[in-house]
Amino acid sequence: MQARILDMNILVWLIRVIVVLLLVWFAAKNAELVSIHGLGTGLQAPLALILLAFFGAGLLLGLLSALLAIFRLKREIRHLNRALQNRAKDDSILATPAAEPVARGGPKTS
Repeated sequence: MQARILDMNILVWLIRVIVVLLLVWFAAKNAELVSIHGLGTGLQAPLALILLAFFGAGLLLGLLSALLAIFRLKREIRHLNRALQNRAKDDSILATPAAEPVARGGPKTS
């Protein structure tokens, strides 16, 4: 079992190194300056940097939208758990048997 985990860790690190090397190669191949014009101003930066910035902005927007959905679902789960607890409490009240009346003379002994 330990050997399998070690093999997976090596594989994960190998994939990470390959991805970093690909990113460095991409940045080196796209190092020329490009101009972006918008909102009355211009910006000159390497293409790789601009692509990285837009990728990061998209990543943050995606995470933000996922967080909003997660919070909404957690709130719904909390509401459903409260409703379930209230229903269980009501069911337990209804299911408890009534106490048996005790005869006037006390309990019978044989």
